[in-house]
Amino acid sequence: MSAKAPSTTGTTTGFLSFNSRPPRLYITSARVHAPESTLLAWQAEGFETTYIPFDRSQQAAYISTIKNLHKDLAIGETYAILAYGDAATAVLKTAQKPLPRCCAVLAFYPSVLPSAGYKFPSMLRVQIHVSGQQNSPRPEMCEWQLYRYEKSKIGFAEPDAPAYERVEAELAFSRALAGARKAFKTEADIESVTQAAWSAKYEEEVPERGSMGVVQGMSQNSAHVTIVPTLEGGVGRKKLEEFYREFFIPSLVEDFEIRLVSRTVGVDRVVDEMVMSFTHSDDVDWILPGVPPTNKFVEVAVVSIVAVRGGKLISEHMYWDQASVLVQVGLLNPNVVPNKLKSQGLKKMPVVGVEGARQILDVKPERYNKLLKEHGLLNGMAALNINGVNGTKGA
Repeated sequence: MSAKAPSTTGTTTGFLSFNSRPPRLYITSARVHAPESTLLAWQAEGFETTYIPFDRSQQAAYISTIKNLHKDLAIGETYAILAYGDAATAVLKTAQKPLPRCCAVLAFYPSVLPSAGYKFPSMLRVQIHVSGQQNSPRPEMCEWQLYRYEKSKIGFAEPDAPAYERVEAELAFSRALAGARKAFKTEADIESVTQAAWSAKYEEEVPERGSMGVVQGMSQNSAHVTIVPTLEGGVGRKKLEEFYREFFIPSLVEDFEIRLVSRTVGVDRVVDEMVMSFTHSDDVDWILPGVPPTNKFVEVAVVSIVAVRGGKLISEHMYWDQASVLVQVGLLNPNVVPNKLKSQGLKKMPVVGVEGARQILDVKPERYNKLLKEHGLLNGMAALNINGVNGTKGA
């Protein structure tokens, strides 16, 4: 059996060189040849990858290879295994006895799962991903980590498989990457990539410099930006550089401000909660495309989710309540209710204006549940004091 077809990210030499060597990841499946896109994705995250093909007819030799992976390691090194399908089944069964210096097994849709109560060796992190086609215990029942992808089929995580599902595959990759980094006790600085894009977008006054500053930290062709409320953005560095240069940065009117409320940094994503404010004194193409200036002041809560892979920004999704923006510029009147719904008791459209953003910055109990009160839905509930916070009296 051809046990290993290595693809590495580099080596080091010298005394105690293991301190700076990339973490080793062995990838294994029933494919004869290594899945190039998978190798490249993990190499981009700083892992040294080696592919081991699984051949059912030579299973004894395969298991011997798995059991002896530690023999190639330097002093102090550990390794992890990423396995798919039948290879995952074989690796999980083998890992029920200690695999010296193996810190993690990341298994995708094995045909046979360990029993829910089985406890793997304490030093081994086991993470299993299954499709909705497979029978499995509930995740909370398992002594090991289980993730189910209900609407996916076996093969959903492999880009060249017929059952590939991009959304579930990316979610699974993020979880596997988190598991591997925890096992190796390593971290990656993804916040700096996000912060560089933030500074270029919101702080650079010259559109040409700002747009180039945003895209220089992006992956070359696959990066995309989606501004969900207006479906603005683009795919690829060329289109995005044009979008930021021609539409986004020039739309930042003089009093435009964006205030960071919270930032959550994950293994490959940064989630920013912000409050955006501006006077609609000029065209703001990415928020109100085609709407002539109304000179109205707008304040709205915004969420941005930036994904970073291999040190490059691969996507940003931006969300805000567009109905709130439309109320504030006078394009939507909450008091104008369609006659049919008015006859059925609807007194006001279920939308708020600036109050939503103000509540993020300064929580006031009296702002809550006004729509419920207006529609009489709080009648008889005075004893619950629903406008209070944690049972305290509302102001």
